[in-house]
Amino acid sequence: MPNKDHSSTFWTSVANAYKNDTRVIFEMYNEPYPDNNNWDSTAGWTCWRDGGWCNGVSYEAAGMQSLVNAVRNTGAKNVILLGGLAYSNSLAQWKSYKPTDSTGNLGAAWHSYNFNYCNNQNCWDSYIKPVAQSYPVVATEIGENDCAHGFIDPLMNWMDGLGMNYLGWTWNTWDCKSGPALITNYNGSPSNFGVGFKNHLAYLAQQGEQEEQEEEGQISIN
Repeated sequence: MPNKDHSSTFWTSVANAYKNDTRVIFEMYNEPYPDNNNWDSTAGWTCWRDGGWCNGVSYEAAGMQSLVNAVRNTGAKNVILLGGLAYSNSLAQWKSYKPTDSTGNLGAAWHSYNFNYCNNQNCWDSYIKPVAQSYPVVATEIGENDCAHGFIDPLMNWMDGLGMNYLGWTWNTWDCKSGPALITNYNGSPSNFGVGFKNHLAYLAQQGEQEEQEEEGQISIN
């Protein structure tokens, strides 16, 4: 969890620097895990929103509401993304505990890996889809630790169906067992995981081009 001593000051500084460029998106904190990484607990979600002295956190935490306030008090209207519990894998009570936001420019950040608790469509439909139907959800990390793409392929198809956006993690040459790696060297040669991610993005680009050509054809005929 972010700490109360410095986090609001940090975000005030960042917001002042980028508030005139609304293309910049603010993700308040990477992978919170209050209440000893409980995937879905009242104590965890309360700490997430309100901060304070929380179970499993050795310092006084800043809640997401205070960080949202710090950004908005600068006049910044940039989109803010908030990752949920359990290293941002849980959005189970995100809608119930989301901070108030004077601009309405609030969305959820979600992390999804094959080794997470919520790693199948039944879970996604139950806990992620309800959020995505009401708020922007960006999967700011997706991946798998087996140097393959059997997990991300159905995940990306599922997210496409909901209009979600996603980022592959990570641009690193790690052995996949120690962490998901999109590349095998810094010339950009893809791992099998990277091949799957790249091919899917290429397919989406091709589909987009075809739709544009079809629309242009319809316009010219009409």
